[in-house]
Amino acid sequence: MKKQWKRLAALSSAAVMAAGTLLYFPTDTLQNISWGITASAEETGTETWNEGNLTWTLAADGTMTISGSGAMKGYSWYSGSPATQKKDNVKKVVIQEGVTSIGNSAFYNCSNLKSIEIPEGVTSIGAFAFYNCVGLTNIEIPETVKNIGNGAFAGCGGLTSLEIPSGVTSIGDNTFSGCSSLTDITIPDSVTSIGNSAFSGCSSLTDITIPESVTNIEDSAFEYCSSLTSITIPESVTSIERYAFRNCTGLKSITIPKSVESVGDKAFSGCTALTEVLLEGGSTLTSESFGEVADKVVTRWNEDSLIWTLAADGTMTISGTGTMKNYSNDSPATQKKDNIKKVVIEDGVTSIGDNAFYDCTGLTSIEIPSSVTSIGDCAFYNCTGLTSITIPDRVTSIGNYAFESCGKLASITIPKSVTSIGAYAFSGTPWLTNKQKDNSLVIVNGILIDGTACSGKVTIPDGVTSIGEGAFRNCIGLTSISIPKSVTSIGNFAFYNCTDLTSINIPGSVTSIGDYAFDSCSSLTSITIPKSVTSIGNFAFYGCGKLTVYLENGSTLTSGQLGVDASKIRTYWNEGNLTWTLTADGTMTISGTGTMKDYYNENSPATQKKDSVKKVVIEEDVTSIGMYAFSGCISLTDITIPGSVTSIGYSAFQNTTWLKNKQNESPLVIVNGILIDGRTCSGEVTIPNNVTSIGNYAFYECTGLTSIEIPEGVKSIGANAFSDCTGLTSITIPKSVTSIGDEAFSGTPWLTNKQQDNPLVIVNGILIDGTTCSGKVTIPYGVTSIGNFAFYNCTGLTSISIPKSVTSIGTYTFSGCGNLTEITVPCDSTLTKDAFEDASEKVKYRHSLVKTDAKDATYTEAGNVEYWTCENCKKHFLSDETDAEAAKEVELSATVKPVPVQVATATTQIKCVYGQDMNEINLQDYVKNADAVGGVSVKVATGSTMLDGMQLDGSKLSGKPAKAYTDGKEVTFTFTAKNGNTANLTLNFLVAKADPTVKVTVDGDSHTEGDLVEKLGLSISKDSTKGAAKIVSELKKLIAGKNTLAWEFTPEDSENYNVVTGTVVVNAQTTTTTTTTTTTTTTTTTTNETTATTKETTATTKATTATSGTTSATKATTATSGTTSATKATTATSGTASATKATTVTSGTTATTKATATTNETTATIEETTTKNETTATTEGTTTKNETTATTEETTATSETTVTTEETTTTNETTATTEGTTTTNGTTATTEETTTTSGTTSTTKATTATSRTTATTKATTTTSGTTSATKATTATSGTTSATKATTTKESTTASETTTITSTSNTESTTATSATTITTAVTTSVTNIADEDLCSWAINDYQKKAGIVPANAEITARSEEACEITLTDENGNVLDVYTVDPKTGTGTDSSNAEVNLPQTGNNSMTNWLLCVGAAMFMAFGFGAVKASGVFKRKEDE
Repeated sequence: MKKQWKRLAALSSAAVMAAGTLLYFPTDTLQNISWGITASAEETGTETWNEGNLTWTLAADGTMTISGSGAMKGYSWYSGSPATQKKDNVKKVVIQEGVTSIGNSAFYNCSNLKSIEIPEGVTSIGAFAFYNCVGLTNIEIPETVKNIGNGAFAGCGGLTSLEIPSGVTSIGDNTFSGCSSLTDITIPDSVTSIGNSAFSGCSSLTDITIPESVTNIEDSAFEYCSSLTSITIPESVTSIERYAFRNCTGLKSITIPKSVESVGDKAFSGCTALTEVLLEGGSTLTSESFGEVADKVVTRWNEDSLIWTLAADGTMTISGTGTMKNYSNDSPATQKKDNIKKVVIEDGVTSIGDNAFYDCTGLTSIEIPSSVTSIGDCAFYNCTGLTSITIPDRVTSIGNYAFESCGKLASITIPKSVTSIGAYAFSGTPWLTNKQKDNSLVIVNGILIDGTACSGKVTIPDGVTSIGEGAFRNCIGLTSISIPKSVTSIGNFAFYNCTDLTSINIPGSVTSIGDYAFDSCSSLTSITIPKSVTSIGNFAFYGCGKLTVYLENGSTLTSGQLGVDASKIRTYWNEGNLTWTLTADGTMTISGTGTMKDYYNENSPATQKKDSVKKVVIEEDVTSIGMYAFSGCISLTDITIPGSVTSIGYSAFQNTTWLKNKQNESPLVIVNGILIDGRTCSGEVTIPNNVTSIGNYAFYECTGLTSIEIPEGVKSIGANAFSDCTGLTSITIPKSVTSIGDEAFSGTPWLTNKQQDNPLVIVNGILIDGTTCSGKVTIPYGVTSIGNFAFYNCTGLTSISIPKSVTSIGTYTFSGCGNLTEITVPCDSTLTKDAFEDASEKVKYRHSLVKTDAKDATYTEAGNVEYWTCENCKKHFLSDETDAEAAKEVELSATVKPVPVQVATATTQIKCVYGQDMNEINLQDYVKNADAVGGVSVKVATGSTMLDGMQLDGSKLSGKPAKAYTDGKEVTFTFTAKNGNTANLTLNFLVAKADPTVKVTVDGDSHTEGDLVEKLGLSISKDSTKGAAKIVSELKKLIAGKNTLAWEFTPEDSENYNVVTGTVVVNAQTTTTTTTTTTTTTTTTTTNETTATTKETTATTKATTATSGTTSATKATTATSGTTSATKATTATSGTASATKATTVTSGTTATTKATATTNETTATIEETTTKNETTATTEGTTTKNETTATTEETTATSETTVTTEETTTTNETTATTEGTTTTNGTTATTEETTTTSGTTSTTKATTATSRTTATTKATTTTSGTTSATKATTATSGTTSATKATTTKESTTASETTTITSTSNTESTTATSATTITTAVTTSVTNIADEDLCSWAINDYQKKAGIVPANAEITARSEEACEITLTDENGNVLDVYTVDPKTGTGTDSSNAEVNLPQTGNNSMTNWLLCVGAAMFMAFGFGAVKASGVFKRKEDE
């Protein structure tokens, strides 16, 4: 209503002014004035108005000048001033000095007015003075203007800026209303009010500062200021009227200070861009005061370095940096406690102050940043809406009552960083209630925060560091409490009003006891407060009427602090293992066990209370009285010293009444055998026999003393005991003295005389003085200790040697010895450097060395290099350095060791056959340095087992393998030398399966053409290996004549025997035919008169052996008178595999076949032809013809029905042996030949003649790395057969044998001359040359590793393996190959496969022999064919 009245008054005033103007000027007068002006303008070009005391003149250029003096009168908008009358012509106004005001409506509606000059002296601008002067863009108002009327610049749409003078006190209604171009205006601090609509419609105004002097913002003051984005309202403003900022569409935010008490209706209506209405902290306004922008209202408090902001949704945000101040229930949150629902504290805030959120019952959520380190007292007191809270890791303290009465707070996360928790911090929370149910002692991070649920005797667990404030407050049932040493503090009110508590211990770890900690503990009778307690709160024991308090170490705590009567306070000191207790009556009691410490650097408990101590009682088990223990206790008259005291320190009773009384009784004061004082003595003194020790300073400065005799039984003389006794020349010291204190005799003539006799003064092994020494000094052996100050300030001493007998060094012994460079101590001395104190850097521990010359190691004894042994410490060194710190000890056993056993490093493979004797192996051959180690013994290594059937005899390995190991079996042998050194060797035994012994025949004596093969039965001789044979030929039926059928034999023991095959010949009977055969030689052909039928006696044997590299073919022809036998043999040898196939055909009856036997490496196939005839066989060499026996070259045996030829060729190393045996007994001849070859080719030629019945040929060739081919030729004529055998080593040989047999009888004479040419070419696979293996190894390693080895050499060798070591140019081993010397195959050190290229023996000689043999074979066959020995069948 008040505002409406103001507006009404303004309008009435304007109306009166307008009416007055009209009444003042009559109509005719106005017409005359108007006419007069017009006339004047026509005459002069200017117009003039005399307006009272002012003259208005309008020039032709539109300039209106106002002159005169005094105030300008006011005009009405309808009558108009001279300017308004000529408003279209006025462009410029100049008001001259003297004019003191601008009247109302003076330039009303002068729309063409561009500028105005207002002089100093103008004091007011009337209402509407420049109303609607749209042409004005700028105006300068002089500082003299004090008042600007309502609407003064209203409608000045071109005005862009304006500065209001500092003297103006008010801005009237509508003063700048409609100034749509006004962007900047300065309002001075003198302005106290801004009228209605003062800036309404200033649509270009972007910013405005309202001065602190303004108290009200009137209606519509800034209405429609659409460009206004922000405005600062000062704290002086108390009200904002209605529509004040209506439709300020650009306004985004506004801050309203807490001084504003009211906001008018729709004050911010239409402010569509407004995002925040910020109320300053403490504002009483609510969001409801802001109508449609209520949801934008935010309350803000600037609280020191922090800003509290409350959003309309109830979220309180606290931002800034630093600590939060403490409050007394007046924090921003508490002020708005009914509105707050959530609190967000931003990072940077370091604490939560006291009462910060006190009683914020609506608070349900809070976010605390990691920057916060403390939570103050009552910070969240009675925040009944909180259900959970997480305290960040950096918080270290939680204040008293911090979360008390938070009735819903069931979850609290407390980090390990919290070290202090105040009283009742969590009282009244479900969280605490749940904790109490789990354990009556609630402990958080070592802080016992609550024990109020306890009763009886309670023991606080170790690990608790503090007892929190009020932890046991009002715990009536608590009777006794035990506190661990981990506790350091007891909080305020910790045990307040625990009325039943009778006993409590406070450990020495506790440093503080809080206020009222034990207040009203009325049953507590005694408590000991340790010296560690440095702080105790007020009235800690107030109300404890029965209590006696024991204070440790003379505590200065007062009865006022303790709340205990002074008469009930006792003082005690824990001095090491002794306790000193002083009672109120002046009695000092010393109890405990052991020695009392010396007090020369500090006051003893008695000295601290020297004015109070009157009596001393030392209890039994105290063994000594320390220095100065009771010094200065002038009131001390009574001392009780037990017999356990055996030592009394210097000046222990100095200046006590007790000592003075003792000296008056006797000049020698003796206590428990200790002479503690004799300083009042003079002349010659004999110490009584009951004295066992003389105390420190006992006779100090006793100048009247001249001689003293110390009795036997005295063990020690204290420090300075006779010091400065200047008249003392004679001292008798017994042998019983074992300890003499420092400077015991200093300043006595007795000592001076001793120094003159010897600068080292030694008494009973104690060196008591050496201060007069110089140069190098050696202390004699036998001295056991060096006394205190013994060499003090001995500047002439340069070096000193101390023997091992010295076991102790006194204090300051070498202090001040400025020229001392070295103190030599034996290396095994028990003295440490620390014992020498400030001379420790000069100490050198030295060895006493004895040299031992170097010697070489043997296989049984370790050798050594040159070394030195210390006589003292017995350690060994490689140099004669005596400095124990510089010398480097060595272990001699590691210097040179006995020679170790060296064996072949590679696993060696041994090949053998099941059930057959293996070649004996001497394991000694694998030891590389057998001579150096003096021989070795061999055994099967622990964990390894010997092959069944094998024996180890000493170092020789032999036997027959009892089981086949086709994949190999490793056996490890341990070699032990005489010196105990050992080495292991692993052999890999590759045991091949054996060929079975089998003789297969076809059942039945006769067979005919067309018989089914499948019906034939096979018979196996009973001496054959157990197994089964079957025919495997594709032939279905027998044909006329001989049928060769293949069979296969499968042994039962398939693990150890091979499956073998063979053939058997079956003759199918047809019509017998007689054939006459003529045999022609190259010289003569003779035809016999008789014709023999030979079909039944023709035997053919064909054998084939496969060979790799070289093929040797043998072809043999036998010419017989009456019988023709043709033999054809082909031999092929392959590497190391051998096969033998033999076929024997017998006319008429039985054919016996032979299988194949395979041994170590290679089996040579032997083809033999056996011809049945009535003859006697005689071998070459020595033949003795007898009806029963033929004697051969070595052995003759007798047999009845069987002729057997067996040949065996074995290759092993270098020895070749041929053994032949022929047995003849009318019907039987047996020939056995054995050939052993190493690295050679052996050719054997043999002839066998058989008589009467069955010829059986068995050929076995056993070869190691060698292929042997055998050629046999047999020539028979009637009665005589000659056999010749030839063995050749290390070459390939073609042998030719011619046998001539003649027969005569009465009826006819037949002369037969037969020539047989046999050519045998064989290849022997021998070891590859060493240089080739090494060369190939280098090439192989280069391809594999990309590095060319500098050298390769064979470093180990056996029959089956050799070791090739590859090294670089520095001799470093690159790799080791282990390969077969015959094939070049093997492995490297990583067990990767190695396959060195090879073609057998690489020597040129063997190569030429192979070529020669091949050529000879070719030419040999041609010669045989040309000779006519071989004929076509039809020619025969």
